[in-house]
Parts: sequence; C-alpha cells; structure tokens
Amino acid sequence: MNRKIKLLTLLIVTVLSTNILKAQTTTEEITTEFFKTYEKSPQKAVDYVFGTNKWMMDRNKDGIENVKTQLTSFLGLVGDYYGYEKITEKSVGESYKLVSYMIKYDRQPVRFTFVFYKPKDKWQVQNFQYDDNLDDELEESGKVYRLKKNWK
Repeated sequence: MNRKIKLLTLLIVTVLSTNILKAQTTTEEITTEFFKTYEKSPQKAVDYVFGTNKWMMDRNKDGIENVKTQLTSFLGLVGDYYGYEKITEKSVGESYKLVSYMIKYDRQPVRFTFVFYKPKDKWQVQNFQYDDNLDDELEESGKVYRLKKNWK
C-alpha cells in the first residue's frame, strides 16, 4: 500500500513538472496558458507569467503584487471579458521578442504586452504591461501624414 502511494506521488510530480516545462517551450504556449488561466483568475495568470522568470519572482514580489492590484481594480471598470486577439509580434534576433494582444471587454479593449527573453534554452517573461490606449494609436496610424511616409 505504501509503495503504491509513493509510486502515485512520483507519477503526479513527474506529470506536473513535465507540463510546467512544456508550457515554457514557446512564447505561444506561455501566452496560451496565461489566457487560459486569465479567464478564471487574472491574478493567478499574472503569477503564472511572472513565474516563468526566477529573477522576477525572487526580486520583484512587491512590483508583481502592485501589478495584480492595479489590474484587478482596472478590470472592474471595463465590464465582461470576451476573449483576446494578437495585435503584433516583433523580435530582436531569435531570443528577444515582444508580443501584444488586444483583450476584448464590454466597455473597451485593453492591450497586454509581453516581452519575452530566452537567455539559454527556455523562454521567460521579461516584462508584462497593460494599457487602454488602443484608440489613440489607431487614430494616429490613420492620419494622412503617416500614410504619405509609407508611400515613399
């Protein structure tokens, strides 16, 4: 009986650790897991995403708590959550990447921006931020002088 419990415990730990490592294989897998968790608990999603980076968890606990508190307060103002869409993805080399998403809410969209870094063999979140300035950016992109620059 005792041996069965140890074997079962070992199996569970192995499966869980495999899933954690697998979730950090690509930036897409990290963001997919983030949004899956976000639907149920935005605070747990923030913990997950910063948990990919040991330096964040060890040295910036107050900053992470601040992000969670401000995000929770902000989300109380925008209504129901309806999903997300990728806006853009930019990279510098093969190991540093920015990915931006539009998060759809009743009142207005919100942008989440993730900066990923792969120092060795796995991706980690270097920075995470959110804002609601999408309308300003959209208006700016549609101005005539910006269009003329692109025509040259």
